[in-house]
Amino acid sequence: MTRLSALCLTLTLGIGPAAATSETVERILGEAEIKEFTAGKTFHYTLLGQSRGEEQHFTDGRVTWRLPEGTCMHGVWIAREETLCYYYGATRYGCWNVIEGADGYRHSPLELDGKPGGGPSVHINRISEEPVACAPQQLASFLP
Repeated sequence: MTRLSALCLTLTLGIGPAAATSETVERILGEAEIKEFTAGKTFHYTLLGQSRGEEQHFTDGRVTWRLPEGTCMHGVWIAREETLCYYYGATRYGCWNVIEGADGYRHSPLELDGKPGGGPSVHINRISEEPVACAPQQLASFLP
């Protein structure tokens, strides 16, 4: 077998060094990892290359999400098994897998039955401990 034939066979079958360098290893965080990763942190998100806002996760399960245009929502977050769920009211809720990959972390959407969703992932492009600039939760529900 010539070198060219061997190279073509390697690339076709996906074996050897060429395949090893192109593999992307991703893993889903478990419940304890999600809690440690999330509690007390503010995630700064992008969706399809556009800002999706920032979300401050309090250690007691409260969450404040500030959308890019400045609208703030207050809710709760909870981690169970390999799932992170948010509840912002009857019309605004969802669950996600938290995925760690070579390019960082992302939230991958889940359907209501817990199966992977068909929508795009929300990427966490920065993690900080900065507070989100919103009215406090107890006052926000009384503002017009």
